[in-house]
Amino acid sequence: MDNKVGDSLLTPQEHALLLSQLKAIVEKLRAHGISLTVDERKRVLRQRRGAEPHIQRVIDLAKKYNVSLKTIPLAGLENDLALAKQLQPIEEEVRVALQLAEDTGLQAGSEAWEAFLAYYGVLSSMGERIPDLAAELQSVVDFMAIGPRKKTP
Repeated sequence: MDNKVGDSLLTPQEHALLLSQLKAIVEKLRAHGISLTVDERKRVLRQRRGAEPHIQRVIDLAKKYNVSLKTIPLAGLENDLALAKQLQPIEEEVRVALQLAEDTGLQAGSEAWEAFLAYYGVLSSMGERIPDLAAELQSVVDFMAIGPRKKTP
């Protein structure tokens, strides 16, 4: 068995600190952001890749030629562009953190399952000769039984 992640556990204090820091970051971001529904996410306009310099050029030209739209203030466009630029590196770091957490959790779960199967196999074999062990292992045997799972009430 290849043990890639199990030897570098967080201490309970490190875990609590990281979790509280992450929650604090989410709360700070919440003050400047929104959560879209699935339907809203589908309908939102998506800018073309590389559009930022062109958006800035339009802002500069609108200022130079004193163009203003009554229902779409130029300051709103500038603020939206600035916020999008601010959030981009945050998004990238969050993606890196999410991928790291998912990959590490997936590997840890895989390693735990592999080790569980090895121990379960040995204990099941021993249970054939030790009735007390077999009785104590029965809930695990029931869980591992092949076939449809019983629904828990």
